[in-house]
Amino acid sequence: MADAADNATRQSWGAYGYDVVTLALAAIDTVIARQGFDNEVTYDEVVAGLGALGANAHPDRPADEHSAVARYVVDALLNRREREAPYSYQISIFGRDTDGSVRHRLIPAEFRLLTEHEDHSRGINVLRASTDAINALVGGLEFDVEDEQAAVELMLARQLERGAFGQAEKAAERSRLLSVRYADELRTLLADTVRDIRTVLAQWAEHVPEQLERNRAHLEERLAAESRLLDHVRGALDAADAEPAVATAAARIAGLLEECRKRHTELHGRLVSARIIFLDEQTRQSFRPVGGLRNPDITDGVLVPLLMMPAADAVDPAETFAILLAGTRVPRMVRFADLVDDLLAPRREPTPEEPPAPEEELGDPDPPAVPPAVLAAAANVVDAIGLPARLSDLLLAVRVADLTDGVDRHAVERLIALAVLWNYAPETAQDVSTAVDTAARVLGQTAVVDADGTRITVPGWSGDDLIVADDEEALARWAATYSVAVRGDREAS
Repeated sequence: MADAADNATRQSWGAYGYDVVTLALAAIDTVIARQGFDNEVTYDEVVAGLGALGANAHPDRPADEHSAVARYVVDALLNRREREAPYSYQISIFGRDTDGSVRHRLIPAEFRLLTEHEDHSRGINVLRASTDAINALVGGLEFDVEDEQAAVELMLARQLERGAFGQAEKAAERSRLLSVRYADELRTLLADTVRDIRTVLAQWAEHVPEQLERNRAHLEERLAAESRLLDHVRGALDAADAEPAVATAAARIAGLLEECRKRHTELHGRLVSARIIFLDEQTRQSFRPVGGLRNPDITDGVLVPLLMMPAADAVDPAETFAILLAGTRVPRMVRFADLVDDLLAPRREPTPEEPPAPEEELGDPDPPAVPPAVLAAAANVVDAIGLPARLSDLLLAVRVADLTDGVDRHAVERLIALAVLWNYAPETAQDVSTAVDTAARVLGQTAVVDADGTRITVPGWSGDDLIVADDEEALARWAATYSVAVRGDREAS
């Protein structure tokens, strides 16, 4: 924030002595106060709060200037001048070589203070404080949260016992910041688990179970300690001879401790369900079989049911279809700087397309596609027989069908067999798009194929006598009828 404070002197309001650093700390504190709850703070709310502080500091200045100062501070914390990229600075690392000389290295260090996120449940953008920002408020860079929090609560208890309520209020504020840091660590772990369990699988296998057990014991200690501290503070509030300043400080301490206890109670519940979340996500992401996907009947399976639905129920699927058809939606967090760069980019001159160079034919030419007459003859045979039917019935029908002059009967028979085999095992096709179109024109858009172990007896063919049906329901009805007929034959014999 040193650069932001220096640059503030060059703003239109820079001569009036606004304390940018203090306002920045107040902004971070405002974000942390609601971070992790359902009502996380928005950009406009932080600006409004800082504007009120600016008005208290300089009441003689106009309200527009107070808002401008507030926006400047929040934008500096977000680093919007650099399109919200992380701040970066060089740190010095000194080490001693084997010969006793001192070696110096410069290492770039990156950090963020505030970040902007989309709250999907509320449909708005919210601000969150980074770990670096929390550490800046707490006053340390690297520390163990559990040890630090236990130490702070011990210090708070001693301060309350000797009546140092001013110092105790600072310790309670420090404990609240540590609670936010502690909750963020668990939230990050569970969010990574739900997003992609593979990224944290090694952590779960090695030290996460032990960490969760340690966290649970730590939270139980903190909840018990906070209850004792609250009893002590409420005793000071209920004292008849309490001074007004002491009572006011005790009330603020009680509010901070209540917030810590609320956060720890919620965090304890998340800890209890953490293992269940891991097991559920492992089942969902690792063990669920890949579902099959068949081409739907757009008219009867999608459009007609949608038109028959009530208008209120049809809005969501219709809007989803329209969005997917029209393309992606505009992102909520639009960057004005990106738009300016696009508008200022030099216009690209259209270049005439050069004709492609002729390709030399190497080897044998590609085989010709299926002749339209053969394709039409195969479709007519299937329509004449009707589905469901066995592959043997379709092949025998080709041999007795009245085909157009010049149509190769063997080619029609082979085309029907290939279409049925592709529907049964589509992964064997090399040109998938051609296979899809050909099979759909011969057998229908929703045709399905199955096998029941019956062998084909048509001369010239071997293998399973596959069953071809219009759709899944027709195949199920055929299978049920066939099984009943087979059972009847067996009982009769």
